[in-house]
Amino acid sequence: MACKRPGCPGGGIRLLRLVLIICCLLVGCSDSLLDPQKPVTLTLWHVFGAQTDGPMNGLVARFNRTVGREKGIVVNVTAVSNSTDIHFALVAAAKKYPGAGSLPDMFITYPKTVFAIGPERLMNWKDWLPEEKRLEFISSFVEEGTVDGRLVLLPVAKSLNVLFINATIFDQFAMESGVSYDDLATWEGMFAAATRYYKWSGGKAFFKYDDWLHYSMLNTVSLGGNFFQGEKINFRDERFRKVWHRLAESALSGGVCLLGGYSTTAMMTGETLCGVGSTASVLYFKDTVTYPDNTTIPLRLKILPVPTFQEGRLLAVQRGGGLGVIKSTPQKEYAASIFGRWLTDTENNVPFVTATGYSPVKEDAHMALVKEDWPSFTSDSYKDLYKTISNMHMQHSFYVPPLFEGYGEMERDFSELQREIFSKYRKSLRNDAQISPELLHSIFQEFEQSLD
Repeated sequence: MACKRPGCPGGGIRLLRLVLIICCLLVGCSDSLLDPQKPVTLTLWHVFGAQTDGPMNGLVARFNRTVGREKGIVVNVTAVSNSTDIHFALVAAAKKYPGAGSLPDMFITYPKTVFAIGPERLMNWKDWLPEEKRLEFISSFVEEGTVDGRLVLLPVAKSLNVLFINATIFDQFAMESGVSYDDLATWEGMFAAATRYYKWSGGKAFFKYDDWLHYSMLNTVSLGGNFFQGEKINFRDERFRKVWHRLAESALSGGVCLLGGYSTTAMMTGETLCGVGSTASVLYFKDTVTYPDNTTIPLRLKILPVPTFQEGRLLAVQRGGGLGVIKSTPQKEYAASIFGRWLTDTENNVPFVTATGYSPVKEDAHMALVKEDWPSFTSDSYKDLYKTISNMHMQHSFYVPPLFEGYGEMERDFSELQREIFSKYRKSLRNDAQISPELLHSIFQEFEQSLD
């Protein structure tokens, strides 16, 4: 067992570090740890666009020109990638795989990555962020980045799931079928619309869901069920069975798009009319639908909250990156805390998140969006998106998925396996085949056994 007494080398370092942190906090962090003549350099990996003039890179450059220069901090972006690649790069660096580089001082990632590299390796933001400052953040966003009472990921930008609709096609479909946008507020209405659309369109799917685990998890909880038992899925929960069976019935009838990839692609190729995905997906939509024969039609987006079952409560799943900092010297940790606080200040955070399709992380920022004080959008899609986000913040509760090491793999396996099983049975059924409760039960059992 390692010695933790002050007289031992390891214990002395820990004690000195603690004393420095406490002293810094007591004197209001008077910047005595920093020297503008000898700036501290912090490396950063992030996931917000690889282009040089991307929103995050632009923010970092502005920080370095202003607060960083004044206080003696230089933030150096050394890697930009997508969330999946950055996850594996961080894990490789943490586990010292051959060829992997060193861990950066700071990185923006998702909670699942924290468990993969070890939350104990990360700085506790509570050491550097007073409680009154933490209370400015939306509480569920802070909860998502908290492990064993330690805030290891500072909320930076959060995404919600929303329903994207190709209004160009939907308006024509609605006029001829009697379906309305109001019907899409519930899953009962969605599934009924999917049946009508399949017939109206000559056999096309009505919607696609980017993350099928979210559908089952969120709706089970919304109906009062328990989707998880510890770190395992609770297949015995009747609410879970209900929402899964309803989805399976629609999928086997052709109403659900079972292609791989994201709903943005399926919508832009005319494979489906609607898609449930992250608010950040708004960045990837083009203005046209291009069919396989290269004919095109306009793509005009309508954006609504994700449907809820009629008996369920309004619940939204949140996700998105947080800023993690590798434990280091008090000097580096203090410098990182200054950057984190600056990055999440409303005047900096709102322009950044609204340029990337994300949700701001502080309560006052959402009040600004509700009042439409900030920002002025020129795109109708963005206006619709942030109107929907603001309404969801006022009307929905936010669900924080559980944090455990295997969650990321479970999320991936659940979606892939469900799509494969639905596709297999869809191909084996005639279009007019009756889908019995017995068949749905059998498919559910196969899914459970395959996932285990």
